[in-house]
Amino acid sequence: MLNIKNLDVSYKDLQVLWDVSLEVKQGELVVLLGANGAGKTTTLNAISGLLTVIKGSIEFLGKDITSMAGYKIAGLGIVHVPEGRRLFPEMTVRENLEMGSLFPQAKAKRNETMKKVFEFFPILQEKQNQEAGTLSGGQQQMLAIGRGLMALPKLLILDEPSLGLAPVLVKQIFEIVNEINSHGVTVLLVEQNVAQTLNLCHRAYVMENGRITLQGSGAELLNNQHVKEAYLGI
Repeated sequence: MLNIKNLDVSYKDLQVLWDVSLEVKQGELVVLLGANGAGKTTTLNAISGLLTVIKGSIEFLGKDITSMAGYKIAGLGIVHVPEGRRLFPEMTVRENLEMGSLFPQAKAKRNETMKKVFEFFPILQEKQNQEAGTLSGGQQQMLAIGRGLMALPKLLILDEPSLGLAPVLVKQIFEIVNEINSHGVTVLLVEQNVAQTLNLCHRAYVMENGRITLQGSGAELLNNQHVKEAYLGI
């Protein structure tokens, strides 16, 4: 579904990614792991057309999207839920969800999709007329993911969905992400909760200093000595 080859990306004069290659197959849940500053968010922003690629290519469903505008990439079915949620705080929960369904195909199925979102997140149905800015952190994260689902993604990109959440909510968010994937949505997930995400995913990549240094199944990386020492404290 997604095929990235030999990607270099810079912020002005500062190069952040070097020769990054990764792929996400239809129906997979793939995790990109790494410490702060490793280049994970930069990779996601490049996929979504928010950054200029200086070398390499990005293909989605066989189509070259390397230099495509972000809104056109979103129209192809890549939906990016960024770090920090970025909701419209003075709009209601329902209005925020509706903002996720502005493309014609998604708008036509808005009511049907919203019903499914409320099945994933019953608390959002309960609070649908409440302003988003008054929700708890966990509820805001659920709303951000729900808004992404309203766009009918073929590939859902999630950047640090557990950031800043209490452990019980982290577990809940991961369970929901797994359920979304089991319903046929392909997921690319950036996370720092290494043990939980490696137990969850089909495959994973480890990024360090702007380069992919390891890849394999979740089980393989859980048993990798470098991952144990660097990320699990074992």
